[in-house]
Amino acid sequence: MPGRMIWHDKRLSGDPPRIAPNTYQVDKDVEIDHAVGWIAHYAASQGGLDELLVMCHGFEADWDLHAQQSTGTQVGGFGLQVCKQGITLFNVNKVRAWNPPTGRLIARITIYACGSAGVGVGNTGTYADGPRFMGEFAINSGSFVVAGRDPQVYTSGGVPPQAIDFGQWEGPVYLFDPATGVGAPFSPGPMV
Repeated sequence: MPGRMIWHDKRLSGDPPRIAPNTYQVDKDVEIDHAVGWIAHYAASQGGLDELLVMCHGFEADWDLHAQQSTGTQVGGFGLQVCKQGITLFNVNKVRAWNPPTGRLIARITIYACGSAGVGVGNTGTYADGPRFMGEFAINSGSFVVAGRDPQVYTSGGVPPQAIDFGQWEGPVYLFDPATGVGAPFSPGPMV
């Protein structure tokens, strides 16, 4: 599909599925500024992208930030493990490079990561508020953002590594509007 691109952090094991003409792979040594700029350059060279598929781990923790205590239950919403710095509420404004004054470069971004739109007890309104994070991701990028609340199960493996297979989404999925940052329930069908 020519209007698609995959952004894969290699810490998510396996090979990305061959569903896009371009796959950009990064790891813990790639600077986030470089990666975001490279994606902006590629998207502009294609006259824009219909979809960017982000395949990485989501940061999870068992913290209740308001009560400042451990809950014993892992929840998402803490950000995405992509590149050296990751993307969190502290630096999500970097994806503004995908929304220049001439118009957005990416129509939709689908996040294949655990708990990216999740929020644990006591974390609403904090830096671990996944819906707020995904809303800011949508506003800053100028793109609709698709993200799930729950941990996502995927398979890969084998020697050599097999293609990543995400199967069905686990838990509710939301579509975040770039105009408002608000997420609405969304039925995207199978992952990829």
